Amino acid sequence: MGSIRKAPRTGRWEARYRDPVGVQRTATFGRKADAVAFLAATETDKRRGDWLEPESDRITVRQWHDRWWPTVENGDRAANTIVQYESMLRLHVLPHLGHRRMATLRRIDVEEWLALLREGGLGQSAMRTARTLLGMMLSSAVESKVIRANPLAGVKLVKRGASRARQALTISQVEALADEAGPYRVLVLVLAYCGLRPNEAFALRRRHRDDFGQLVIEGGLVEVRGRIMATDGKTHQSRVVPLPRFVAVEFDQLLDSRPPGPDTLVFVNSAGRPVGLRNFRRRLDAAAAAAGLPEWFTPYSLRHTCASLMAQQGVPVTTAAAVLGHDPAMFLRVYSHLYPDDLRGAAAVLDAARTTETGLSCGADVVQPQQGTNRSRSATLFKDVGG
Repeated sequence: MGSIRKAPRTGRWEARYRDPVGVQRTATFGRKADAVAFLAATETDKRRGDWLEPESDRITVRQWHDRWWPTVENGDRAANTIVQYESMLRLHVLPHLGHRRMATLRRIDVEEWLALLREGGLGQSAMRTARTLLGMMLSSAVESKVIRANPLAGVKLVKRGASRARQALTISQVEALADEAGPYRVLVLVLAYCGLRPNEAFALRRRHRDDFGQLVIEGGLVEVRGRIMATDGKTHQSRVVPLPRFVAVEFDQLLDSRPPGPDTLVFVNSAGRPVGLRNFRRRLDAAAAAAGLPEWFTPYSLRHTCASLMAQQGVPVTTAAAVLGHDPAMFLRVYSHLYPDDLRGAAAVLDAARTTETGLSCGADVVQPQQGTNRSRSATLFKDVGG
């Protein structure tokens, strides 16, 4: 139990108590009744485990982030995850909530924040990540006795319809971009015609080009606060990607200009160092503007272009998913709009099977699978690979 006394020099009432870890603390009041009420409430909070440090009332979201973030950054998460988290916090959490005092955050505040992100066009996946990160930060604050409860607990994201279709370039646009990309020409071709993620392409070394006209993808290089770090990739699994012959020719020419050795990086910046996404994006944005590409273009548009080209040339879903390093189910969720004929063909086959077996018809001509659809066309883009 604490104690109350009247300070001889000031005449104010002091409520003295020990916090849960045994540190002596004092709070002063003008009236004895206020000191008594405070001490009673403090002892109740201590028994319930709800006691908070008095200083916590002044801590802002940004201040708590600065203390909490190193525990995440120096944990065991993959480097590319850290990059994604840092970007999400910097762009979508701290600008909106960083100035708010942690103790004043209420459920309605975080609901309004999520609504603002949604109205700004942030994708569903990015919103889930932003919500998760804020939740992690607030949960840490609860456990650290900075706030009593997590205002984000129980707040769910509004479900949207199907994901927006990824936008892709035409082959002519890809070629125009490559022509404007200067030293990154081959990198553009690899991204567009092999479907690599940018960080996977940045990590390619001489030994990743095998004798069968393929690239062996083992990991990636990501940029964390100006430092280039290796990661084992988004899926944590290696895969093999075929090189179209025309890409293989330029890829091998570039390799010939690089220093010998199996671990020599294929793509480097003007200083001969590993390529970072920020610098690459600046160069690519300039090339895109010079090539007259649409404003929606980003480095990842090249990966979506590869998926689109494979669908147009009839590459099966399972093969296309393997090239891109996707689970087939995930690939279909993202790129199902590229395979409409497959879906119509499946319905036509079922129609025909029922009619053949039962002699029954729906009263209209059975729709037969279209000739020359995605599945019947040969996958010419990836049939001719480099040797």
